[in-house]
Amino acid sequence: MTYLPVYCETCARASLATSPADEDQQGLLCSFCEAPARVIPGPVYGDGDWLAFAEIDSAVFNAQLDGARATLLAEELQSLFDSREPAPQIVQRMLERLPSLVAIRPALMNQLPRGLRMLMTLLIGRTRDGAPPSGNYAPNALGGEPFGEPG
Repeated sequence: MTYLPVYCETCARASLATSPADEDQQGLLCSFCEAPARVIPGPVYGDGDWLAFAEIDSAVFNAQLDGARATLLAEELQSLFDSREPAPQIVQRMLERLPSLVAIRPALMNQLPRGLRMLMTLLIGRTRDGAPPSGNYAPNALGGEPFGEPG
């Protein structure tokens, strides 16, 4: 089964939701507060992604990022992707920039680059417009899949 990453403006949390049968995605609800949630652009996820996604979201939530800071971090992460930095170095850089991630480092490091793609998704969800930074969001250098594929 595949799941869409969704973000709730009401409680500022992200979660994974089953894809609705209809194409309009208007029925997606937050798994925390049951308010309407919007789909975050990026890869879809599978059954094995729930725990890591929840752990990374919790760390990002605890950082209390505003939209501007989330945008800056997403742009920095995209820049690191584009420069083809090795994934462990990207993880280290993100740990330095967002100390709340230190506690969930294993989720970021497990099955690289899956955790980094999740982090990017969660940062994008917290930007004001919900749009990914320019560039190739899931670069082949990190083994990423294009938008819309399980990842």
